[in-house]
Amino acid sequence: MSSKVKLEIIGVFPTFYSPCKGVRRLITSACSFSITDDILKDYADDVSKTYKDICDLVKQLMNYFGDHLEVEAVDPTTPLGIWRSIKYRISRYPAFIINGKHKMIGVPSFEELKELIMRACTP
Repeated sequence: MSSKVKLEIIGVFPTFYSPCKGVRRLITSACSFSITDDILKDYADDVSKTYKDICDLVKQLMNYFGDHLEVEAVDPTTPLGIWRSIKYRISRYPAFIINGKHKMIGVPSFEELKELIMRACTP
């Protein structure tokens, strides 16, 4: 893989992660996604599980692709998130967008997303 791939994740994130404050570049290292269970205890189980699944997936992807992958997380309730939801025609979350073209709804497996990223890099 010679070019950098952009992965946008559009989804509802716990309020301690605030895209409105300009913290949209979520990953410089996979550790940026790490949070404690204590923070998630007040959220519904499905929100916590989805968030943890996304974190685990991003960590795996960052370990596999390294600097060739740029990940950006956007909350659909922000102005940017609303715009991207319209742009990519998304109405269910989370959504994973690769290079602005390829889209997956829901939390895919590592292998599914890896394959889609690899295909996006092929000319």
